[in-house]
Amino acid sequence: MAVLPNRQREGIGSFLVRRGLDECRRLGHERVVVLGHPEYYGRFGFLPASRVGIRCEYDAPEGAFMVVELRPGALNGCAGTAVYAPEFGGLE
Repeated sequence: MAVLPNRQREGIGSFLVRRGLDECRRLGHERVVVLGHPEYYGRFGFLPASRVGIRCEYDAPEGAFMVVELRPGALNGCAGTAVYAPEFGGLE
């Protein structure tokens, strides 16, 4: 998710994140992982994925790989490595 620099601080990014999470819930997804700025995504309930035993397949800074549950308890018992779709290749 990105917002043009001249349009930042207008609430566009926050709107997109909230709308995206709502759509994920509507589609029945239970959890979401993100690789991004911890202070930004923390505002939406994301926490470091390492706290629940989930790792990123990329060499990402620990705090930048985060997860949020969309259904209470959806992270209980989760552990392992999140693998991205091939379209995301080359992020290393």
